[in-house]
Amino acid sequence: MDAAVIREPSGIRELLDCNPIAGTPRVGSLRFWTGREEKILRATYPGGGVSACLAALPGRSASSIYQRAAVLGLRVSGRGGNIRERQRWTSSEPIDALIRRTYQKTPSKGDISTCAATCGRPRWWVSKRAQTLGLVTPRFKEPPWTDAEIELVTENAHRSPVTLQRMLQRRGFSRTATAITVKLKRLHADRTDPHHLNANQLATVMGVDRKTVGQWISKGWLIARRRQASSLDDFWWIHRKDIARFITDNVAVIDIRKVDKFWFVDLLAGGGK
Repeated sequence: MDAAVIREPSGIRELLDCNPIAGTPRVGSLRFWTGREEKILRATYPGGGVSACLAALPGRSASSIYQRAAVLGLRVSGRGGNIRERQRWTSSEPIDALIRRTYQKTPSKGDISTCAATCGRPRWWVSKRAQTLGLVTPRFKEPPWTDAEIELVTENAHRSPVTLQRMLQRRGFSRTATAITVKLKRLHADRTDPHHLNANQLATVMGVDRKTVGQWISKGWLIARRRQASSLDDFWWIHRKDIARFITDNVAVIDIRKVDKFWFVDLLAGGGK
């Protein structure tokens, strides 16, 4: 018998991944556990675990031994020979009353953690108990998007999801900002603002670095306003008419050769609107 086969590599998880077998695997009717094997398993598993059982039960794999031990309710003894039993949490009227008070309004994670610490139960158990008591509101799938909603968000796709959410609310619709963002992605909507550019976009069409655009703004040459954005490079919001005015007043600092000619012609033809 190969000693390396029955050696537990490093913990039960790695042992089960390797799933070694001492001897020939049991097939056919031999794969069913006999009374003699279960007797050996009961005597060997608590003290030696899967590694010891592999040597005592030739033909049985590590996963087979582990699963059968779980079916028989066997546990590996820890230090001092004591076997740790699984903790079974129970409830009571005071605990249920505390959970009901916590779930009177939609609780946050902190509220649930505080409730769990107060009643001496794990957080997952409190959440599960609340579900058993019928205190958790089930989540329903949002209704299908109507043509009016799709038309509204498509025509204003360049606006922020929060702004679109408010526009929908004024029309009597209720959608979350996340739902609006996902819908715009699925529609492949063009979210480019026809009237504004951010600092990165302007730097690209002007053929300069983003820091150069920032310098133009800090010197007061280019009018821009700050807005909430998802990245630090995206907080400057610049109107096309202010870009046209900047180009007209500061021709000396602009290298026309680097400017995107198609965008430049469109800007001049539109009058910076």
